Amino acid sequence: MDTVLADRKIKKPLFLNVAAGKAIEPGKGNSLVALRSWHAFQKALKIFHAHPSAAFVTLPVSKELIMKAGVDFNGHTGELATAFGTRVFMCMYHKKFSVIPLTEHIPLALVPRKLYEVNITELASALRQFRAIFKPAGKTAWCGVNPHCGENGRIGNEEEFVVRSIDTLARQGVVVEGPVSADAVFTKHVISQYSLVLANYHDQGLIPFKALAGMAGVNTTLGLPRLRVSPDHGTAFSQTAAKQVDITGVLASLRFAFDHALTWQQASQPH
Repeated sequence: MDTVLADRKIKKPLFLNVAAGKAIEPGKGNSLVALRSWHAFQKALKIFHAHPSAAFVTLPVSKELIMKAGVDFNGHTGELATAFGTRVFMCMYHKKFSVIPLTEHIPLALVPRKLYEVNITELASALRQFRAIFKPAGKTAWCGVNPHCGENGRIGNEEEFVVRSIDTLARQGVVVEGPVSADAVFTKHVISQYSLVLANYHDQGLIPFKALAGMAGVNTTLGLPRLRVSPDHGTAFSQTAAKQVDITGVLASLRFAFDHALTWQQASQPH
């Protein structure tokens, strides 16, 4: 189910039932239900696109089951990028610190190649949007790719790309520190200096983020002209089956939408 928090012309959120008339067994994946959730997302996306002052709250879905149902689907973020014709960046947000993974749902072996494909001008735009919306007090750090930032090339030279990219960002007026060793930046003594960390791959950033932010973190999409947000966790079928459902992430996402939708829209207006 997806919830659309649209503009003031809509008096209440619109809920789309993805399995009307069908019994759902809690905790058990179902390709038909997954397909219906995808169709619901497509309908909600059209509504979101049509209302300039809307915010969009999406809930976790099973990409695996949606693909088993015959849909080429790699996540909400990619679909949103296509719908708005823009380059987007996943941002795991928490009021204390946030993480942007520069590559997302790809095999670890492909990370170095894909990392070199990051468009630094588009990244600079996303970082400006982040600061315009959230007004963070701390700095931005960029993790090293290899352990200990490659130890001057002894165990990898991908940090050369990070250094060049940081220099390019600086020329565009965006200040980022790094490369900073990933095994140090998330420690409590270091992370307090930073409001945002750029991670080179999914797990480099999301493992520490989820460990430190818990269910209070949310997943939002930088690069969009209006706000989209979701909980920072997946479907958790096993917890659902055990009747251990925790809606903290859903509530955090709804609060995030209400708190930031207008600011997001204003910050994303062309100047």
